Amino acid sequence: MSKTFYLYLIAFFSLLQGVSFAQNFEHRTFIAVTDTIEEDGVVFAASSDDAEQVNDELDGLYDDDLDAGWEGAPEDQIINNTGLRFRNIYIPQGAKIDSAFLILHSHEGKSAEDVAKITIAGEASDNALTFNEVDLITARPRTAATLLWEVAEEWELWQPYRTPDLKNVVQEIVNRSGWVPGNALALFFLGENQGVTDVENAREFESFENISDPEDGGDGQNHPERRPELVIYFSVDNARFEVPIAVTDTITEDDVTFEASSDDAEQVNDEFDSLYDDDLDAGWEGAPEDQIINITGLRFRHIFIPRNAVIDSAYIQVWSHEGKSADDVAKITISAEAADNAQTFTETALISDRPRTAAKLLWEVAEEWELWGKYQTPDLKELVQEVVNRGGWAPGNAIAFIMEGENQGVTDVENAREFESYENISDPEDGGDGQNHPERRPRLVVYYSSQSTSIHDIFSPSAKSLKVYPNPALPGNINLELESDDAATTRLFDVQGRLIKTMLSSWGKNIVFQTGNLPTGTYFIQTLQGKEVYVQKLVIGQ
Repeated sequence: MSKTFYLYLIAFFSLLQGVSFAQNFEHRTFIAVTDTIEEDGVVFAASSDDAEQVNDELDGLYDDDLDAGWEGAPEDQIINNTGLRFRNIYIPQGAKIDSAFLILHSHEGKSAEDVAKITIAGEASDNALTFNEVDLITARPRTAATLLWEVAEEWELWQPYRTPDLKNVVQEIVNRSGWVPGNALALFFLGENQGVTDVENAREFESFENISDPEDGGDGQNHPERRPELVIYFSVDNARFEVPIAVTDTITEDDVTFEASSDDAEQVNDEFDSLYDDDLDAGWEGAPEDQIINITGLRFRHIFIPRNAVIDSAYIQVWSHEGKSADDVAKITISAEAADNAQTFTETALISDRPRTAAKLLWEVAEEWELWGKYQTPDLKELVQEVVNRGGWAPGNAIAFIMEGENQGVTDVENAREFESYENISDPEDGGDGQNHPERRPRLVVYYSSQSTSIHDIFSPSAKSLKVYPNPALPGNINLELESDDAATTRLFDVQGRLIKTMLSSWGKNIVFQTGNLPTGTYFIQTLQGKEVYVQKLVIGQ
């Protein structure tokens, strides 16, 4: 597409300035590879995130299909139960689930008489673990929300089918107090005794390890596009997002190897101090012989907050590393890095050299701190808002904060506050147990709401052409080809500029985007990935 065409798009959509449309976000995820297996000399990807149970015995983790329902022949009465686990569900706690469903591809043709009564439930846990060959699927705790999927339609071989709406099941899981974006959820397909019958009341669908059996008319190959897929549409009114600093390295000290992170760092005056320390200092140390301005950097990754979301409030939680009296007043200016996707800290670049947001605030800490107590900064919403409003911001990017002390004059009082780092160790000399405490890592907490979007922000003269095929396309699926494996946000608009749907993808250069049963006509599809914007006209035909 030419630059002239993009300018035309801007001119066209600029007519709609002031007209806004509510966003509804789509999250989709596949079962992910967890292993490889070899069968008949062929090595292919496998996953312990799908599993089968026959009556009261586990059947297998690695099979080319999954059965759910009842096999009621007199000589073969089996209740089939299936478990599916989906990782990396980047949906905030308390988000409103508008709809959710699974897309399954049939592994065997079935007539309408093969009625399967399958109860679908979720696992009642904050972060579901993968399946194993010891623990029964039916022994896992289940959500109160369930639904009966009575499959009474004909199934054709290798064709996609979808479950009823699972929104109540997913809603119960993401409402759990321990749910965190990025966690995993598991779903169960539970058969029931439907009585003795010569009809096989079970449905078979493709597993992660699916193989199109030549005896069934297949090509003998694995087909990743037929993996079970979870699709969730959600909105984010008054959602809460929390993320701790994450592991980026390991270090060995006194012959002990433990996790470390270059996402927290210290600077003393104009010299870089350390990436790996058991505490972080911010503020002023003003003794006559030791006048130091302490600067701390904190970087939080995987911030799955939409661009231009409304930030209702935000703060950083820290745990004190040293008790302080109210006389130890620390004046700390907090700003965020003015970057679309903040990079981790290094020992060759000063924290204070990073570009900073125009928004900043003074955190005047004039309260007593108890050892190992939890404290939080003032509201950082203006800082976070400035970052997520940046043109290059995309869900999944990182935000860095800079906490800078100031010269408070010569004093015998230490006007600095010390709090736990990622590598924190509770020093026995300070009454600690000598252990690392991950729960005391600094954490960023953000409350935000969805925001309507003006269509004139969608296209840019610097946008690249998005590879879309087939195009023109029939209603259903289209393929998008991106330049990297980074997280991406794809949005589909009609010619009036109305947002039709949004898809968040956490990985993969090649994405399958479901257009659904759209009316024939012209649409525009846009993908944001890192700092790049891609746009293409899409024609849906008959």
